[in-house]
Amino acid sequence: MRKHHLALPLLAALGLSLAACSGKDSSGGQTATATPAASETLPQALDNASGLQTVAEALKETGIEGVFRDNASYTLIAPEDAAFAQLGDPAKQLTEADDHAALAALIKDHLLTGYMTPQDILAAIKASKDGKVAIPTLGGGTLTFTQSGGTVNVAAEDGTQASFDGDPVTGGASIAIPVTGVLKKL
Repeated sequence: MRKHHLALPLLAALGLSLAACSGKDSSGGQTATATPAASETLPQALDNASGLQTVAEALKETGIEGVFRDNASYTLIAPEDAAFAQLGDPAKQLTEADDHAALAALIKDHLLTGYMTPQDILAAIKASKDGKVAIPTLGGGTLTFTQSGGTVNVAAEDGTQASFDGDPVTGGASIAIPVTGVLKKL
């Protein structure tokens, strides 16, 4: 029964994502949704994004940047540099380690399949019966999105939380949504 509970909001988000990608809203009018930049990959776009250098470097160091070279679409819930800095030594050890397996696992826990804008996620939250949308990550976990006031919040299964913060970064067929926290206990 739980799978069905998650399937409806996920299908709603997917449908909204497809409408956003088409450049038309559900009434057939044009939307203001930004389209991904085809000339550069998401990791390349993140290289030039202020406040997202830690996650940009993590994509390179772990080799995950390679998945963005294909035509597949992903949504990266991207912790800002300040979020890593707040974690102090554990984050520093993670990002500076020679073995990048733990860093790769952390990035996969922030990576979703499909291109979803913040507006798509917010619309799915509003369309859900309980005000929540749970989306599986490439790391095997689930991120749960909610809204409080005008802010979209996201929580991981381990209780860590963050809020959407700033404009998304697009590259290729993917998007990164900056967030205020790292969604994994270190």
